[in-house]
Amino acid sequence: MTLAMLLAADDPTSLIEWLTDSATRVRSGSIPEQAWTTVWHAMAALAVVVATMVPLAVVLAHHRKAELVSTWLVNIGRAVPTVTVVGLLVIVSLRNGLGFEPWPILIALVLLALPPVFTNTYTGVRGVDPGAVDAARAMGLSTTGVMTRVELPLALPLILGGVRTAAVQLLATEPIAAFFGGTGLGLYLYLGLAEDDVYQVQAGAVLVCAVALTADLLLALLSRVLVPRGLRIGAARPGDASRSRRRPDAPPAAATAAAS
Repeated sequence: MTLAMLLAADDPTSLIEWLTDSATRVRSGSIPEQAWTTVWHAMAALAVVVATMVPLAVVLAHHRKAELVSTWLVNIGRAVPTVTVVGLLVIVSLRNGLGFEPWPILIALVLLALPPVFTNTYTGVRGVDPGAVDAARAMGLSTTGVMTRVELPLALPLILGGVRTAAVQLLATEPIAAFFGGTGLGLYLYLGLAEDDVYQVQAGAVLVCAVALTADLLLALLSRVLVPRGLRIGAARPGDASRSRRRPDAPPAAATAAAS
C-alpha cells in the first residue's frame, strides 16, 4: 500500500467521524479550546458595547439629542464590512508588534455590535409613554431617577433584543479572524478550505451555528428572567388585558413602580 493510500485511509469518512475522532484535529486544536476562543472574543466585545452604548443611548434619547448624528454613525457602522476592518487592523497591529490577535478582531467586533445595541436602546427609550415620564416627574423623581427607574425598565425588552441580535452576529462573524492569522472555530473553516477537507468545513460551519444558536437561546431565557411579565411582548394570554384593566383614576403602573 502506498503512502498516499495510507494517509487517505486515516482521513475521516463522515462529519460525525470528524467530530468524534480527536485524531482529525491534531493541527486545528480541540473543539472546546477553539469554541472558547470564539466565545470570549464575542462576549468581550459585547460587554464593551453594552457598558458604553446603553448609558449613552439612554441619556441621548432622554434629552432628545443627537438624533441625526446617531443615525449617521449607525448607518456608517452597518455599511463598512467587518472583514475590511479586520484586514486593516491586522496590518496596523502587526506594524506595532501586537500580533494577529486579539485586538484586530475585538475592535472589529465592537464596531459590528454598536448599531443594534445603540439603535434598540435609543428607540426603546424614545418610545416610552410620555405619560409615565410626566407622572414620575410629578412624583418628585430627578432626571437620573426618571431614566433609571422609568425609561430604562420600560425599554428593557427592546434593549435586550438588541443585545441578543448583537451577540448572535458577533459569534457568527468572529470566525473570520482565522483567515487573518487568528484562532477560534473559524480555524476549522480556514484549514478545511486550504486542505480541501469537506468534513472539516462542514464541522466548522455546524459548530459556529451551534454556538450562535446556544447563545441566542440563553439570552432569550435571560430576557424572560429580567423582563417583568407585563412588559413581555405577546406574553399575555387572551383575556388577560380585560382582567388587568385598571381603574380610570388609578396611577400609571410605571409611576407606581418608580415610587416604590
